[in-house]
Amino acid sequence: MNKVVTTLLTLFLLLSMASTAQKEGGPDFEKFKSQKIAFLTEKMNLTPREAQEFWPVYNQFEKERMELQFKRRELEMKTRDENATLSDQEVISITREIAASFRKEAENAGQYNEKFLKILPPQKVLLLYRAENQFRVHMFDQYRRRRE
Repeated sequence: MNKVVTTLLTLFLLLSMASTAQKEGGPDFEKFKSQKIAFLTEKMNLTPREAQEFWPVYNQFEKERMELQFKRRELEMKTRDENATLSDQEVISITREIAASFRKEAENAGQYNEKFLKILPPQKVLLLYRAENQFRVHMFDQYRRRRE
């Protein structure tokens, strides 16, 4: 029964996020996000109550993390062209902004860790981090298999 409720809740979350995902990057992003939610839900074995409280907070965390990473990529793109003529001062400014974005991402992760600990038992928060890493490896493996 618990698995059925969790599965239904996950499907509901996926459907509600579909319209947002379309805006954020199209069908590939939607598929990725759906796979990630299903993967994390299974690995963490969330109860329906935990899932209901956890997913909105986690989705906000992911949104903020993606925004920070996107801004950092924009900065990195400025320096990608080897023939670009940036002054030393411009380069220093960019490197400081990149370093600041890493600090902000780490601060953000720390703040959300505390939020997760208020929602989930500590063991499930640890499972979250393990599952995120496992998902990343899983996606790289899928990518490699498609390229072969």
